[in-house]
Amino acid sequence: MAVGVAFWSFATIATPLTANLIQSDALWPTAAVATVATNIAPLLSIRAVMGLAESVVLPSIQRIISVWVDPEKKSLAIATVFGAFNSGTMLAYLISPGLLEEFGWRNMFYLYGAAGLILLVPWVLFTQDTPYTPNSLDSSILPAAINDDEHAEDGDFWEKLADLRNNTPWKEMYKSPAILAMTAAHAANNWGLYNSLAWTPTFYSEQYGLNVRDSALLSITPSIAGALGGVLAGFTADRLLAEGGWDRTTVRKIFQGISLLGSAACLLTLSNHIPEKASTAQALLTAAVGLQAFNAAGYGAANQEKAGEKWSGLLYSLTSLPGVAFGTLGVYATGRLLDLTGQDWSIVYGLTASINIVGVIPFLIWFDGKKEFD
Repeated sequence: MAVGVAFWSFATIATPLTANLIQSDALWPTAAVATVATNIAPLLSIRAVMGLAESVVLPSIQRIISVWVDPEKKSLAIATVFGAFNSGTMLAYLISPGLLEEFGWRNMFYLYGAAGLILLVPWVLFTQDTPYTPNSLDSSILPAAINDDEHAEDGDFWEKLADLRNNTPWKEMYKSPAILAMTAAHAANNWGLYNSLAWTPTFYSEQYGLNVRDSALLSITPSIAGALGGVLAGFTADRLLAEGGWDRTTVRKIFQGISLLGSAACLLTLSNHIPEKASTAQALLTAAVGLQAFNAAGYGAANQEKAGEKWSGLLYSLTSLPGVAFGTLGVYATGRLLDLTGQDWSIVYGLTASINIVGVIPFLIWFDGKKEFD
């Protein structure tokens, strides 16, 4: 986790530095493709480093939660983490327009990168891998995955790494209907999430003629709703499981259904008629994001239940990889769709709603809450 945060913070700082290397005359339409590619290669490379660094965070968080959090509290734990992501987005929408106007975009990158490095300090100083205290407990009673191997020789480390690679249940994971269902829900969620982050300010700007600051301010409320909706869903799901005695599979299906179908209902309403008032559109988008956050008690927490401590991070990575690819494709496809339709936002929101509906169907049919990989 710490290595990932450090690398993406340095990559953030390096972004404007590599952008300064771009020669504008090499980007003219008459420039050769090879010249353009070489010219922007440093910037693309540093952004790729940032993406790689960010990719370790969620799998690491899944692993941490699997070790630190009791089974009956996992939904709320996942929701709290996802809520923190929404809080970060909200803060970015709040302060970024001011930073842009006051200091320019380059200095904004420097500030955000520096903030990441500063926040890394308490993490490095005060965190520990597990809640266990090996000095006071017999190491034989600790889970094998977290036994104290800090002083193992290099040879032992590489042997264990090879053993881990050889024993990883790749085939079983890829063949599991429940894992495929989680992957479909994850992909549908990411299509809507990535588009919301990338295109909502543009929607307000083009549809209602708002400037960057006003568009960003209207984009804050969905993030607030996402944080609150996720925490509410996580808390409720945990109570249903711990105190209500509900079936785990049923709970996960209910909350995942609310997440994607509820969001789809809001987006279909928006697609059917783009409101004349920006505040009405804001209310629908806020409701969509708030309901979508219920996935914290759906596929988000399900990852913890399908795999034990050893495989929880890997399992999340396997469902996340297609989801990230699909969400990234969604951002590009939305831009192309807007160009082809003359900025018709009703088609964009209708498509996202349809993807939500398609994505939830496998989850409702195939998912079960039984542990498969321990």
